[in-house]
Amino acid sequence: MPQLAAVKETLNALQGKWRAQYNEVDGRYVGPVANIIELQGNHFKVTQNDQVTYEGTFTVGPFCSKECCETYEIVLIYSKSANPLYLGGSRPGLFQVYGDTLKWSFAAVGHSPPKQLNTCPGSETVLSVYVKDGAKIDAAERRTSAAQSVVLW
Repeated sequence: MPQLAAVKETLNALQGKWRAQYNEVDGRYVGPVANIIELQGNHFKVTQNDQVTYEGTFTVGPFCSKECCETYEIVLIYSKSANPLYLGGSRPGLFQVYGDTLKWSFAAVGHSPPKQLNTCPGSETVLSVYVKDGAKIDAAERRTSAAQSVVLW
């Protein structure tokens, strides 16, 4: 049961508002994208330019890769979407919470979940990094990926 306790702890860490800091699609930087994700219980809401563009529910579960056992599965189910392709299916992903930073990667609706927290050309995956609303990130807590010069932690 220790894994279940870790999932519950991580679910609690997800709660609140998160501001986008970095977005990448198929291995290419996309941005800046000014959105706010709000997670309450198992509901999510995405706001862009003061308008709710996406809403729905999510579930989380454990995932353990060789690199890191602090990565969790997440599945989004959209009830409202600015993109009609997101409605009607599950959107699987992976995420990590590190302090006041949330990093997640999602596959397209109906596809298999990503295997790691990154994207590459043709992967049809999205990678986003968020900071908890009101948090200040210390530059000493971040490092840069040599592979893609992406700000990670």
